[in-house]
Formats: sequence, structure tokens, C-alpha cells
Amino acid sequence: MPEISVLMPVRNGEEYIREAIDSVLKQTFTDFEFIIMDDGSEDKTVEIIQSYSDSRIRLEKRKPNFIKNLNEGLALAQGDYIARMDADDIMHSDRLRIQLKRMKQNPDIVLCSSWAKRFQTDKEDMQLLQFGENYIDQPMLGFLKYNFLSHPTVMLKKAFLEMHDLSYEDYLCVEDYKLWFEIAKCGGKIFVEPQYLMFLRNSPKQVTILKQEEMLKQTIVVQKEILDYLLQNTPQNEVLYRLLVDWEELVKDKLVTWNLAFRLFYDILCKKMNKLSSLEKS
Repeated sequence: MPEISVLMPVRNGEEYIREAIDSVLKQTFTDFEFIIMDDGSEDKTVEIIQSYSDSRIRLEKRKPNFIKNLNEGLALAQGDYIARMDADDIMHSDRLRIQLKRMKQNPDIVLCSSWAKRFQTDKEDMQLLQFGENYIDQPMLGFLKYNFLSHPTVMLKKAFLEMHDLSYEDYLCVEDYKLWFEIAKCGGKIFVEPQYLMFLRNSPKQVTILKQEEMLKQTIVVQKEILDYLLQNTPQNEVLYRLLVDWEELVKDKLVTWNLAFRLFYDILCKKMNKLSSLEKS
């Protein structure tokens, strides 16, 4: 069995998929399988994939149903670790080796992300994206502000997902955000490798651009769930719940926004947790 399963979904990705595939096959760590879930492509994507003879590539052709197909990929994965990949991005040649080494040296890590570099049509003028570093303390608080993990940078421990019956849920455009929340809720340790291991492409065809409005709506849904979880697990939370009810009314009247609410509650909860921590130490 391979140590790592690289999982890459794709739909109509003929423009960039060859670069993505090549970057995976050129990894310095070679003991992996490469599961490509084709989500009903209608262009030359499948033809390009089939032009490769590398035995590590496993093409699975499916009808369009992104979340279902992504979960099938998780189930098919034979590796102890699952590395996500998108069909328009490029892996650093040492990505798999570095993340695997980190997770094997620290068995408590369930999710290992990394920094990345964002680029447009070429690798000039790239922007370094830093998503925290090392072990993430209080990840739930961080998730309340925003999804600070980039999906294609993540490597997951499969046994943890199976133990807690975790998979991607039908949260359009933010299925990764929801999964990170559930992992944190189950006590999974999150680590961010403080070096760039992925090149993330900016493209007008990206879901974050094509479905931006729906993504924003679904992001708020997840943030509400995170806030509710945090409030449930915060001592003396009655005042905060009353504030949340009042805020919901203000949002309905379009006097404030949810983004402002999440920033406010983040600040309050940080101060409250720091206060509780100080009391415990005294």
C-alpha cells in the first residue's frame, strides 16, 4: 500500500491539468498513488490524463457531483495520508516528503497545511501566503474569523477521518472549511508548515470567482456554526447569547453585517479565554 494518496478532483481542466499532474509525478517522495476524480469533464481533460502511462495515476470518471465524488476519492484512498491537490495548481517538488516527515515525527498532527505562493499566468510577481505557522493554538477561534487554511495545501490523516466518520459535507464552495471545523471539534491537531509548498493559480475560472456570492453566504453559515459551538463551550455565556440574538435582529434590519459580528465575538472570546487562562494559572 502507498503511504500517501494524492486526491485531485477536476472538471474541464484541460488548460492547466498537465502542469498539475507533472508537478505531482515529479515529487521527490515517490511512494504515492494519484487518484484523479473526473467530475464529468466535457473537454479534453480525460484525454490528457489518459496520455500518461505512470502506474501511480488512478483515473476515476464520474458524473458531475463534486462533493459526492470527492468523498468517493477519500474512500478509495489506500494511503495512511491524503494530500489534496487542485487541477490548476502546482506542487513544490518536496511537498509530499516534507509534510509526511512532519506528520510522522508528530503523530498527533491530523491536518498539516503549509504556506503557499499565489500566481497569475506565470510564476513572476508571486504573492507569499502565510496561513499561521507550526501548531495552531485555539484553531476554532481562528476559524471564526475566516478559513485560514488553503484546501490544496492540506495533508490529512485518513485514520482520524474514519475514526470520527468525517467527510466533506454538502456546503457549496466551503466544503473544506466545514471539514476543518469538524476536525477541530473532534480534537484534531492542526499544523501549518512555515514554508511554501504549493503554487496556487489565480484564474477567472476558479469557484471562488464564479460562485463568489454563494461562497460568501455559505461561509457565514459555517461561521455561525463555529460561533455557536464556541458559545456553548464558554462559561457564563448568557450575556453573549443575548448579544447574538440582538445582533441577528440588527442584521435582519440591515444595520450591521455578520462579518462585523464575527470580528466582535472573536475579540470578546479571545479576551474571555485569556482571562479564564489567567485565573487558572493564579
